[in-house]
Amino acid sequence: MLMITINDSISINNALKNAKSGDTIYLKNGIYNEKIVISVDNITIIGENIDKTIIRNNDYFHKILDDNNEANTFRTYTCLVTGKNVKISNLTIENTSLPSKKYGQAVALHACGDGFLCENVCLKSAQDTLFTGPLQKDLIERYTGFLRADQLIPDSTSQVYKGCKIYGDTDFIFGSSQALFIDCDIISIGNGFVCAPAHAKEMKYGYLFYNCNIISTTDCNVYLGRPWRDYGCAAFINCKLGKHIDPKGFNKWDNTNRDKTARFYEYSEGIDLSKRERWIHLLNKDEANQYADEFFKLINYKK
Repeated sequence: MLMITINDSISINNALKNAKSGDTIYLKNGIYNEKIVISVDNITIIGENIDKTIIRNNDYFHKILDDNNEANTFRTYTCLVTGKNVKISNLTIENTSLPSKKYGQAVALHACGDGFLCENVCLKSAQDTLFTGPLQKDLIERYTGFLRADQLIPDSTSQVYKGCKIYGDTDFIFGSSQALFIDCDIISIGNGFVCAPAHAKEMKYGYLFYNCNIISTTDCNVYLGRPWRDYGCAAFINCKLGKHIDPKGFNKWDNTNRDKTARFYEYSEGIDLSKRERWIHLLNKDEANQYADEFFKLINYKK
């Protein structure tokens, strides 16, 4: 086990190439302009300061990469995590391809490793800021030979985002991981949707936003979520919601019938939920506590 300390004149990727399971990489303050891949298990990356330690890149959907192909959503990441039990803390990961109307999908963090912990981290982009893998089976088939092999593993993952700040507009938290967002600031920078879950029917739980602040930086109209796939699942429990959240709360995704299958749950005190879509599961306090307790147990999270 080694402690590796680097500054912004040294490549993070070079440090990662020499890192082994159990190592910690400590990043001094600075702007690291690179696209990084964390594929080693049990790696910890710690920044010196969340606001001053910044990993930054600017790939976006239609950008032509070195292989003369468009990036596509799943190659736009600034940081890709495929290793298991990776921990990241005290830094910012940013995709600077804004606004989304011009650049479209631009992922900051693409996490598809099981046991991932992201604590006191700022994630910045607009559309598709955070992808929580794995990819769905049909996308794995579609992108075999196009994406990295370690992005195409179908195994389900559990992830935790604690005390993070996540910025975006359209579907800026999306994917199919069982992911807990606890004590996070979820910050909309324009009209859109907070989350777009894509969980399989057989998965009882998907996303849990717990004790989060759902806020905005501008005057906008935002839905808490819409199902990217039929059985997408997300729960918002004990969250504080800003006035930018549409009274309907959620959207079924255009002209689909996903309101028949999507699983969205909500419980928050002091918020008028009378205008929520009828297909949303509104929980009482006891049901909300039970839901959260079962979720914490499922992913082995202790408050």
